[in-house]
Amino acid sequence: MRAASFVTGFVLGGVTVALLGRRPQRAVLRDKGLSAARDAAGGVARRGRDLRHRLRGMVYRAKSRLAEEEVPDDILVERVRAQLGRPVSHPRAIDVRAQDGCVILAGPILADEVEDLIRQIASIAGVRSIQSKLDLHDEAGDVPALQH
Repeated sequence: MRAASFVTGFVLGGVTVALLGRRPQRAVLRDKGLSAARDAAGGVARRGRDLRHRLRGMVYRAKSRLAEEEVPDDILVERVRAQLGRPVSHPRAIDVRAQDGCVILAGPILADEVEDLIRQIASIAGVRSIQSKLDLHDEAGDVPALQH
């Protein structure tokens, strides 16, 4: 019991000295408190700015989807070709054509890359539909176009 009282008194004394004791320690505590408050305020402002930018991007995306802009086929083909390297390991093996907003894909591709490819192309502005004439392969095997 005496040991617990001693430890409690010791801790309370230390806290008292830290808070009310020497002036430099109070200044350090004050500065740390102010710094923490400024950091918190900066974080809130940063999160607010991020949210505002994300909302603005969503509004622009929604407007562009509703506008259904008419994109020439040659530009649409170039947009698709520019995005092929992200989801596909052998983008040169895929033939891309477009006709009135319908993207036509042909050529050999690894089966596990098809879903990501279709998702990527569907998000491109001007793509109305996708027609797949892709030749699916589980592995590169003997397909020359799928060799590194």
